[in-house]
Parts: sequence; structure tokens; C-alpha cells
Amino acid sequence: MLTVHDYLEIRTAHARRESARSIARRLGRAEKTVRKAINCESGEPAGYRRTKPVGYPKLGPFVGVIDQILKDDASAPAKQRHHPKRIFQRLTSEHGYTGSYYPVRRYVASIRRSDQETFMRLDHPPGRRVECDFGQVQVDFPEGRGKVDVLTVVWSFSNCPFLMALPTQRTESILEGMKSAFEFFACVPQEAWWDNPRAVATEILRGRERTLNPAYASLASHYRFDPMFCMPARGQEKSDAERSVFALERRACTPVPKAKDLADLNGQLLAFCVAERDRVVVGQTLSIGQNFQSERPQALPLPRAPSR
Repeated sequence: MLTVHDYLEIRTAHARRESARSIARRLGRAEKTVRKAINCESGEPAGYRRTKPVGYPKLGPFVGVIDQILKDDASAPAKQRHHPKRIFQRLTSEHGYTGSYYPVRRYVASIRRSDQETFMRLDHPPGRRVECDFGQVQVDFPEGRGKVDVLTVVWSFSNCPFLMALPTQRTESILEGMKSAFEFFACVPQEAWWDNPRAVATEILRGRERTLNPAYASLASHYRFDPMFCMPARGQEKSDAERSVFALERRACTPVPKAKDLADLNGQLLAFCVAERDRVVVGQTLSIGQNFQSERPQALPLPRAPSR
């Protein structure tokens, strides 16, 4: 049975224009099953209740053996490194593994992908990526001055921003904020980048691999964006959001804004985001809004059904 994490992998691959047949072959799944995941409006399996990601029931005791083989391969000649099929053969003949080949192949592929350092380009293609972060600002409410968490979502190509004040930085607030951002932009990025907040990524694994919060995985599957994360202690990989947080504090919220409540504050922040589209970034010739119009055709469309 497919999990929400499987749905996420299938739907993001299809959003990148990989065919259902290719996905089914690569993942060792029936094509009918893959098409069902692609056509699912909610983005998650019916009746999903799992709170932890699926592990490797039969392969689990042998993961350490695979890790050691791959570690030894690092110093071996390129032509004499283990293919997943060869690892499967060794597990079967030398260690008594009785499971199938496909979990071995998937595990090896996940390790090798995570070990590849992603090259961070300074020029991001239109429609590819947004960067997400939280900033905190002081706001004058009728009951007094207080600190407010503000979600920042900014497109890396055009610098088009979205700002939303939220009650907390917890998962439910993040989900609501990202839904509102996609509706404001009227499209969805191919990738959404975060640092490593526990409300989104519950566990940091190897490289860029993360254990996703199931609710966030469901959101990503529904909208078909690829959830991406900076390497630990490398916030510079998400510099657009960092600059937007700075802009939030220095321009959108200076002087200290006055608001009746969060809804009033969000109205002011939304007006700031709309006005930003007329601004021309230093070094650019077109406005943020004009560049964003180049993003939208390359981005993903909003799903037909709203997220739950």
C-alpha cells in the first residue's frame, strides 16, 4: 500500500514531466497504481493515518551492511563499485537476506542521491523555486506592543514576495500560510526550500534527505512541489528568503506598524506585497511583477480541488 510519501515522490516526478510508465518502472510499482496516485485530487492515499514514515521491514537489519559496502566503494576504482543488483546478491548469499531486490535498489538510490552535494546556482530558472522562512516583528496592537511571527515566501527568479502573519510557527500555521501563498500567486513552484524547522522536517538524515512531517508531505503531494532543504548550517543557500526577512523588518514594518489584529496586519502586509511588484531590483531592468509574469507559465498550476 502506498503512503503519502510515495504519493509525494510519484506526483512530483510526474510534475517534472516523467511519464507514469517510467515512474512505475523506476519504483517497481504497477502502472495502474502510479496513475491512481497521479490523478488523486487530495494528493494522499484514502484513509491515510500513518504518523511515521514507512521503513524497511525486511531490509532494516541489513542497512548497516549496505552502508559499509557503499563506504568501502568510496575508495574502490569506479568500474569496481557495487551496483544495487550486486549488493542484493551479496546480502542474499553472505548475510541471509530473504527480502526482494526492490527495497535494496531504493535504499541504495536514496543514499547515493543524498551523498551528491547539490550545486546551488546563483541564477534560478523561472517557475522553479520559492524560498520560505519566518521573521519576527514588533506590532502595536490596541492591547500593547507584541511580537508577531511572519511567514515569508519569495520566488528566487523574480523576487516576488508573500508575507503573512501567523499565530505560531507550528505545522498547522505553516500549512495555512503556504496554501494562502499559492492562492496569492495563483500558481505553485516546482520546489519549496526551507532551512530545517522541526515543524516541517522532523528528522535530518544524510545529505539533503529528511523525514518529513506527514502533514507537510501531504501538502507537498497535493500541490506537487518538491520539498527541498538547505544543508545544515548553510543558510546562504536560501539567501532570497533571508533578504526578504530583512526587507520585512526594514521596509514593510518600519516604522512599527499599528494594527487592530492579525487580520488587519495581514491586510497591510498583502498591500506591501502587491506594491513590491512595481519595484525594480537593483541590477534589473524589469520590475518584480514583470519578472513574475515570466515565472507563472513555467510554474505548476493550482490543483483543481482545494487542499483539506
